[in-house]
Amino acid sequence: MICHDLNLGGFDLRITAVVPPPSLLILALDSTAAAAACPGCGRPSDRVHSRYVRTLRDLPCHDRPAAIRLTVRRFRCSTPGCPTAIFCERIPGLLDAHARTTARLADVHRLIGFALGGEPGSRLAEELAAPASPDTLRRRVKRHHEEPGPSPRFVGVDDWAWRKGQSYGTILIDLERGRVIDILPGRDGAALAEWLRSHPGVEVLTRDRWAAFAQAASEGAPQALQVADRWHLLKNLREAVERLLGRHAAEVDEALKPPPPPAQAAAPPPTPQAGAQPDQQPPSPTGAAEQARVASPRELAREGKRRQRAERYQRVRELRERGHSIRQVARVTGLNVKAVRRYCREGKCPDWNPGRRGRSRLDAFAGEVDSWVAAGGRNAAELFRELKEKGCAASYDAVRRFVSRRVGSCHRPGPRTGPCVPPPAPRPSARQLSFEFIKRQGKRKADEQARVDRLHGGHTALKEALVLAGEFAQMVRKESKQALAEWLGKAEHSSCGELRTFAQGLRQDEAAVAAALTEPWSNGPVEGQVNRLKLIKRQGYGRAGFELLRARVRHAS
Repeated sequence: MICHDLNLGGFDLRITAVVPPPSLLILALDSTAAAAACPGCGRPSDRVHSRYVRTLRDLPCHDRPAAIRLTVRRFRCSTPGCPTAIFCERIPGLLDAHARTTARLADVHRLIGFALGGEPGSRLAEELAAPASPDTLRRRVKRHHEEPGPSPRFVGVDDWAWRKGQSYGTILIDLERGRVIDILPGRDGAALAEWLRSHPGVEVLTRDRWAAFAQAASEGAPQALQVADRWHLLKNLREAVERLLGRHAAEVDEALKPPPPPAQAAAPPPTPQAGAQPDQQPPSPTGAAEQARVASPRELAREGKRRQRAERYQRVRELRERGHSIRQVARVTGLNVKAVRRYCREGKCPDWNPGRRGRSRLDAFAGEVDSWVAAGGRNAAELFRELKEKGCAASYDAVRRFVSRRVGSCHRPGPRTGPCVPPPAPRPSARQLSFEFIKRQGKRKADEQARVDRLHGGHTALKEALVLAGEFAQMVRKESKQALAEWLGKAEHSSCGELRTFAQGLRQDEAAVAAALTEPWSNGPVEGQVNRLKLIKRQGYGRAGFELLRARVRHAS
């Protein structure tokens, strides 16, 4: 027999045997303490009642699972009237009450559960020779209680989607320490208001412009300074600019129209040849080819849809001019209310494909294709093989269509000998222009800056609205010291309906917006923690509930 005394957490133990079988290493231990404290009254007792053996799983040893066979004693309590007449001695440094694993193995399982969750963590624990079921890992994570930290003073709040469009939650961040404080169910503000009442030390609360959060902050923490998120302010401004550019689509097209080519000197009329009839004109092969061209069925279908959309747009505008409401127009035409609003807002019939083509896998090889065409190449199959060797994943038909656009194909058989005329640059959409406008001036590309300058030099009403929107963007970026009240007054009296609506929304949350323009706090750290929460939520594979997600998110921060 092996006898070796050791001290573990203040408790005396003796190793009596080590059994090394092929699959499981077993360590036999006996308790040698003279007495044990009663869990009921706390008084030590040395009156041994009996002994029994507890088998515990322990950390692996030399890549093999290990176990401890511990012989513990039962004691009689010597205190008269104590309800605990017989008790078992506790060894907190080694195991907890009723535990089947040692404390250190439970800590390892808990860390694995925090990092990976149930199913992936169980697979990793099996590889580490410390097997545990997914339910065991999840249970250890849920039962873990972190030590309470200091009361937060600067808090950021945002919502996150448990199931997008159906159920949501609220996340709270300690901006001073960059850690997740808690996640709450729902985003109606009730749970947030209750949490703020229980934490009266909150001084600053950053949030987006969600009305429920604003009301909850006012009710739960009236002493806290509310700060609106600057990113959301720029986002709302960009959306207003997008609607503005969509309503002035005709003026935008006129402003972005490329300048006409320089006039060339008129060539002298050709001298008629002898024997030629003066009224006879030489045939034009290009005109004959254009006349012989027949539109494809796809082009005919696209043109029919475009015509039908234009008729719907005209019908909506006529009904609105007669005084019908948005919902009445929607019922008469059978359109959605949002579509009717968009038709009434746009200056012309919106075309979702006005000569623009979608993205292609060949866009990255456009320079090579142009060089190949300029060198006289016309065989699309040959080009397809060359591009495939260079890693292009486009199909042969895509390559053929791409080459046809480059050489100006007339859908005629035979070799093409015409010049390589690049297609005209597509006009940017209102959404793309709004993103270009909202960028900082130093971060715009040369072509983007040129388009923004043309918009500023275009229609008078459009120019004034863009100048006013640019002033607010500079205020949000703290590049201008203009007062918010002054800007709101100018926006509310402007001729631009989009900026008036935007200013009215800011007026309802003026104090938080003014704080966003002067205070250094931002909701950026909250957005980063929301991204981490989404990653942890997806790792659960739909098997994790709210409590497990809450524990893992708080531990991950």
